[in-house]
Amino acid sequence: MSVNISVITICYNAAKVLPLTIESVLSQDYDSFEYIIQDGNSTDNTPEIVGSYKDKFAARNIRFVYNRKKDGGIYDAMNKGSASAEGDYINFMNAGDCFYDTHVLSSVSDAAAVEDGEEKPAVIYGDCAVYEYGRFYLFPKSLEKIEESMPFSHQSVFAASDFVREHPFNTTYRYSADYDFLLTAHDKGVRFCDSDTTVCITTADGTSSVNYHDTLMESAAILKNHGKYHHSETELARIERSLKIKQFVLDHFPVFVKKIIRDLQIKSRGQNFDPVIPPWYKAFL
Repeated sequence: MSVNISVITICYNAAKVLPLTIESVLSQDYDSFEYIIQDGNSTDNTPEIVGSYKDKFAARNIRFVYNRKKDGGIYDAMNKGSASAEGDYINFMNAGDCFYDTHVLSSVSDAAAVEDGEEKPAVIYGDCAVYEYGRFYLFPKSLEKIEESMPFSHQSVFAASDFVREHPFNTTYRYSADYDFLLTAHDKGVRFCDSDTTVCITTADGTSSVNYHDTLMESAAILKNHGKYHHSETELARIERSLKIKQFVLDHFPVFVKKIIRDLQIKSRGQNFDPVIPPWYKAFL
């Protein structure tokens, strides 16, 4: 039995990359979903781009919602988008990110299927391909390490809509409220399910990627608030010094040096990935 899925795109003045995301959603070979664009009151031509797709979704009888309203940041916008969702599961595929292929939603629907008496998964996740410095690699997926760091990309997550609304994103966090949400789900003991599919392609230029130091320090605070962070003040100070060095490299080193460093990291971490690039991403490249 198929499930109804709500795909939500958060955007603000992202007209240049929004078509990439929309095309990947529209190309899904699955019809039991709705598409919500939560726009933080963009001042570019986002409304015109959104309007140009309205009839295409209508032709497939897919619910298409465009909310244009100022918000308090990405996590506030995600909460606002969730309030409009009517699906069983919610996925946040934000502007500039996209689905990996045409079969993602059908694969997730298969993963959500349960036998009589079996617990419905509250979080379904998958792999995420990251594009950076002209190459692709895999986001390091590991549910087993959720109490150490972000276990997988939030774009690869489909969360039960009732759970999302019961546990909205904490907007006091600027970079890692998605990690806080996943830790909350883990603390509650809900079922996580790996869809065994590559869900999305993202680029490594988002807020949390660019603000590497602040993101990881905020993640440390989140772990502490969940009672899972056990470093001493001395250890934390050492970690912070290391993060500041890494942030300096990101901010000031030339691209070719950063590319060499990233290539070495990808190889050592086993993150190599040779994608089949979908047509909507080829157009973007």
